[in-house]
Amino acid sequence: MELSNRDKAEAIQNSIETETLAEVGLINPSSYKQHNPHVATGLQAILNLHEQMPMDKVYTNVVRKFQDGDFGFVHVDYFLFEPTVAFDIHRFENGVSVEHWDNLQVNPKKLNKSGRSMTDGKTKAKDHHKTEPNKTLVKNYVKDILIDRKIELAPNYFRADELIQHNPHMGDGVQEFLEVLEQWEQEGKPQVYNKIHQVLGEGNFVLVLSEGFFRGDHVAFYDLYRVENDKIVEHWDVVERIPEPENRKNNNGKF
Repeated sequence: MELSNRDKAEAIQNSIETETLAEVGLINPSSYKQHNPHVATGLQAILNLHEQMPMDKVYTNVVRKFQDGDFGFVHVDYFLFEPTVAFDIHRFENGVSVEHWDNLQVNPKKLNKSGRSMTDGKTKAKDHHKTEPNKTLVKNYVKDILIDRKIELAPNYFRADELIQHNPHMGDGVQEFLEVLEQWEQEGKPQVYNKIHQVLGEGNFVLVLSEGFFRGDHVAFYDLYRVENDKIVEHWDVVERIPEPENRKNNNGKF
C-alpha cells in the first residue's frame, strides 16, 4: 500500500538514525531542493553528513506527523550533533521528496516552568473537516497578535487564559505569554514577527513558518498550534537563527 505523505516524511527522517536514507528511496536523487542553509542542495549532501555526525549517539524520534496536500511535515526529537528539536517539511512529487525545509533548536532537556518539554503533549490530528478554517484562524492570529501586536484581539483566538505552552522560556497561560513578550521588549531584545511564509495544517494542528527577529538575531519561527472548538489551546515552537548569505551552503532561501 502506498505510504501517505506524513508517513514518507517520517520514514525519511528516521532513516538518518539507521543510515538507510539512500535505500529508503523516498528522495529524488537528481532533483532535491534544500532549504536548510547549512546543507548543500541535493541528496548526496545529506548522505555526506553521516560522515560528520557522531553516529554512535545519533537518534531520531518522530513525535508528530502530518500532511497537507503534497507536503508531509514532522515534529522530531533528535540527537544529531547535540540534543535537538526540529520541524522537517518535505514536498512530494511522483511519490518522492523533491524539496525540504526545516528548523532546528537545541533541546535544553529541562522542563519549562509549567513542567512541559518542547515535544510532549497531544500528537494526533482530528477534526479533519476543519483543516482550512483552523489554518485561517491560526494565520489570522499570527498576523493580528504577533505581527501587528493587536493584543486586544487575543479573545478572538483564546478561551480566557487557556494555553498549554511548550516554549522552554515560559509557562502556561495567555497572560504569561504576553507578559514574557513585554519583558523581552523592555530588555531591548524583543521577539518580532515580520512575515508569514507558509501555513500547513492537518485537522486541528497548524504549523506556521514566519520570519523575524529574536533577541537581536534574524530568525525563522516555526510555530505549531493545536486548535479546539475554534480556539488555540496548545503551542510548540522551534526558533533558529538564519545565517548571513555568505555563510549559506545553498542559494535556495530559508523559506
